[in-house]
Amino acid sequence: MKRLFYALVMPCFLFSLQAFAQEDWPEPQTQGDVTFVSGGIGEGERNAMEAMKSDYNLNLLFAAKGTGEFLADVNVRIADAQGNTVIETVSDGPFLFARLKPGNYTVLAEKDGSVMRQKARVGGGKRASLSFYWPL
Repeated sequence: MKRLFYALVMPCFLFSLQAFAQEDWPEPQTQGDVTFVSGGIGEGERNAMEAMKSDYNLNLLFAAKGTGEFLADVNVRIADAQGNTVIETVSDGPFLFARLKPGNYTVLAEKDGSVMRQKARVGGGKRASLSFYWPL
């Protein structure tokens, strides 16, 4: 009887755990041939973003200077070396990860009217990690 119980109940239990665990996972988006994901609000979503990080070759972080407080709702524009926009979005959280073709890129990030610009080079197995810090 115990075996029957485990055979019937355990799959349902494991399925519900999986559904619960992925509930906090931000949904990847695509613009053109670039896939990206943003988020990181709350501990569950932050852990999910950390687990997804290695799938992307450009990793962005948005925070406040001094305190390190995470920031969301950052306008992000990523352009290739020719100046063509490959991503234009608003970050849903303090992290934005993108999967880009190898090359050189310019990342513009705007928060409350303050624009920051940084260069990134990805490809050849290299990841680029950029951090943007705004004064409070």
